[in-house]
Amino acid sequence: KRIDYSYIKSANTPAFFAVSATNQSISHNTWTKLVLGTETLDSDGKFADSRFTPTVAGYYQLSGAVQTPSVTVAHFICGAIYKNGANVFQFTLSNAGSGFYPISTGSTVLYLDSDDYVELYVFGNKGGGDITLQTGSNATHFEGAFIRS
Repeated sequence: KRIDYSYIKSANTPAFFAVSATNQSISHNTWTKLVLGTETLDSDGKFADSRFTPTVAGYYQLSGAVQTPSVTVAHFICGAIYKNGANVFQFTLSNAGSGFYPISTGSTVLYLDSDDYVELYVFGNKGGGDITLQTGSNATHFEGAFIRS
């Protein structure tokens, strides 16, 4: 199903929405950059290689989510937005037991200079082992839009 983004006007660009296209394994207790291979929206071509570089300075609404498939052992995940390679906003910590689909979500407003960039990262722990993330727009995704200068 294609999402309608026609409500986003030129005053709210650049804007983007990207999702994980393939299952990605996350190393135990390590912040890992997510590979977001499918762009549902990239109004000005500013999202590339899983990174958003606005080229327009201003305030941006940024949101995201990271989710795992149903798990068989207790574990936790936590997403974060990195700006210029540094963790600047951490999402909710999601902790779950067997049979659940843990999801970590967050939303913030950040000021970005024209040459800044932001990326989506995740941290997880599954009984000492690696975690696989869920794909699709209802699971692991990253989005943002220009609010004002």
